[in-house]
Amino acid sequence: MGSLCKVNLEDLKYAIKKIDYWYKKNIRFLTIITVPFNTSCIFSNIVSQISNNGGNILYVWGKKGENRELISSIKEFDSNITHSYIESGNAATKLTFVNYKNLFQIKGEYDLVIFDDITYFSNLSNVAIIEFLDICSRLGGRVLLYSIEKVALIGEKFELAAYNYNQPFLEPRIITTRIDLNEDIPYSLYDYLKWFKDNNHKVCIYVPDKEKLEIVYDYFQNKLKLSDVRVIKVSKQDEIKRCERVSKYKDKAIFVITNKIEELLEYCYVDDAVVLFSDHERYTYKKILYICGQMRKINAKLPEVLLVSNFISNDMEKAKDMARDFNKKVWEKRLREV
Repeated sequence: MGSLCKVNLEDLKYAIKKIDYWYKKNIRFLTIITVPFNTSCIFSNIVSQISNNGGNILYVWGKKGENRELISSIKEFDSNITHSYIESGNAATKLTFVNYKNLFQIKGEYDLVIFDDITYFSNLSNVAIIEFLDICSRLGGRVLLYSIEKVALIGEKFELAAYNYNQPFLEPRIITTRIDLNEDIPYSLYDYLKWFKDNNHKVCIYVPDKEKLEIVYDYFQNKLKLSDVRVIKVSKQDEIKRCERVSKYKDKAIFVITNKIEELLEYCYVDDAVVLFSDHERYTYKKILYICGQMRKINAKLPEVLLVSNFISNDMEKAKDMARDFNKKVWEKRLREV
């Protein structure tokens, strides 16, 4: 399973042991705190155990369909576990997947409900998660939350390092400026863009809405003095597909300007990311952390994530602090191992 899920075996054993210990103690809630886009393989053992004892599991997450990584890892324990994805009603399988948007329409009783807020780009607020957990508690005897932070005061918790903790979690760089970003960019950002261009990088430039998208696209096309860069504007699904093809070119720098954050990174390879107007209310600390997490997932060469704004928002500061804290815990873990 270590090769299948790219998980350090000792870390996998640690997580499995902690989950198993919690389940045997008969405490109703558990929160596993970890970095965005960590592995779901840690649930394979408990799912197999419950299934083999005649129980069933509901897996709630943000995608439409089954979690293929989890199913693949479960098959190493037990290839006979049945699984399905439903949008309403009951399921006849041992392991049932559902999108959290459909959770209100699910019926039945489950021995364990896993609420996964880690393995996809989550936009859920803590308030929304608490509301969904309330529904989960009505559907299942036990509830496990997989999250970047503890959102409820009840139950137990433990922290889990990223499966590939030899690569640090991305800490975003903050660039503040007095320049009106609707009209120009600071010279420090220009230096980064020039370096990206000289190294043929594929760069995603995020803006908060369609109005900013048009303004920034016009600036990059007509005012920014950088030659040999292809500038692409992406705001629709078909444009994302086109970007997927173009991003594979290796001999040319490409700047993709978009207001579609999670959709773009799911389909396109990107070397670095720039978040313009990062003090905008759309960029919560959670969204910034998931940008960092997704960039870390798709690019193993330590990409840059630049937050560019006129002032440092509380969310920007909190995201940077949490990213640093993720790395601090890994550093402390290595010291204990030594």
